[in-house]
Amino acid sequence: MRIDLKKAAAVISAGFLTLCSMPLSASADDLQGGDNELYDGSFYYELNEDNTYKIKQCTATIIDSIPSMRNGTAVTAIGDGAFANCTGISSLTIPDSITSIETSAFYGCTSLKSVTLPKKLKNLGDHAFFSCTSLESVTLPETLTEVPSFAFALCDNLSDIELPDSITKIDEYAFYQCGKISSFRLPASLTEIGDNAMGSWFSINDIDTSATSKFVFEDKLLMDSKKSTVYRAASDLSGDVIIPDGVNTIRGGAFSTCAAVSNVFLPSSLLYIEDEAFKNCSALKKVDFADGLKTIGFGAFLFDMELETAFLPASLEKIDEMAFAYCMKLNKVIFTEGVKTIGKDAFLVCNELKQVEIPKSVTKIDDDAFGYTVENQERKQLEGFSLSVFSGSAGEKYAKAEKLEHTVKDVDLKKIAFIVIAVGVVILAVVFALVLMKRSKKTASAGARKAAKTAAKKAKEEEEEKSYSSNKIMPDEDKEDEDTEDDESEEEEDSEEE
Repeated sequence: MRIDLKKAAAVISAGFLTLCSMPLSASADDLQGGDNELYDGSFYYELNEDNTYKIKQCTATIIDSIPSMRNGTAVTAIGDGAFANCTGISSLTIPDSITSIETSAFYGCTSLKSVTLPKKLKNLGDHAFFSCTSLESVTLPETLTEVPSFAFALCDNLSDIELPDSITKIDEYAFYQCGKISSFRLPASLTEIGDNAMGSWFSINDIDTSATSKFVFEDKLLMDSKKSTVYRAASDLSGDVIIPDGVNTIRGGAFSTCAAVSNVFLPSSLLYIEDEAFKNCSALKKVDFADGLKTIGFGAFLFDMELETAFLPASLEKIDEMAFAYCMKLNKVIFTEGVKTIGKDAFLVCNELKQVEIPKSVTKIDDDAFGYTVENQERKQLEGFSLSVFSGSAGEKYAKAEKLEHTVKDVDLKKIAFIVIAVGVVILAVVFALVLMKRSKKTASAGARKAAKTAAKKAKEEEEEKSYSSNKIMPDEDKEDEDTEDDESEEEEDSEEE
């Protein structure tokens, strides 16, 4: 879940065109208007299909109670945003006739300190008491089975929560940033806890799981009974934290605001670190990422001001938006070949991180992932930042698109192999040609010499025959000497020819 809660609050607040600003001006029983929408000077009502009334909008300046009947007709529901931003409510009792409180019904009622919910309440909408910053305690009736998403989020002073055993699900962000909760009891029927349902609990030290068999609280960690998922850690954890082997998921907000943790050691069994899991761990200096991890969620290490290095494993595939944003001392990040996606603002305002090498495996880098800081609420490129990228990769495309300083490492192995083979073929061809030329030359020279020798020998034989015919026969001794000389002469010629 990726929601800027303050921004969401502002947007939803702006959507309500009429705030609780109109004074009481009419008799409580004097309803005005048509058949489907009526007004008594304090509230606008709408007729439901079952002929009961829903309060559509509050217009009174000060409210301490809500009517259960109007003109003999039951009031059974509080509509969407009906009391949104009513700052004049400090204490409120909602009558038992009310069975449904819809979305954002009491959104932003910043003066509301205590509320008594109806005993027959069947439906509680999302954001019902969102940002009721003064609310101190709440007791949910046994008729409810779920605490909806964002129902009590940003209730900064909420310290006492009583949930009935009928509750089976605490939805995402249900009690997000309820910073004064120090102890919390899980209902007997609880089977599901959503992301960040207990996120940013600054004071939580004890979680009672005695009523349920689905969860355990051991070594200051709230886990499922199989000990494969961590949902929440006690905020007073300190020093080195070793996550047990067998844990495969750290849920959203699990270690958020654990301000005294300095080192975290993750097991090889861990696959997922979810949204804001280690957000605002202000003393965290080192995280030992084991191989096996696949994803790091949105804002997982957001505002971890002391974190210095991050050696990310080869198994990691995705780094989500703002994962390491505002890690002001982070100066070294090592990516191993394997990561594919790096989300928007992943390393925003990491002002000490001046050089990053992007693996070739990365296929997508979203806006402002690297090389940006924030000054005077404006983004600007981080001075002295540079990237090392591969030719033709997503890293090179990102660097060029953002006009960031970068160096290109062209190590296209196929291209290099082709060039090497081509050069080798050319060299072999040249050597082969030279060998052929040399052999051809040798053969030609030897043939010429042999032909010359044969011609000379033949001429000599003819001359001898003529000489023999014209002269007397030579003595045998002289003839032997002459034959010897002829043989020696032939041997010398053969030696020269070789």
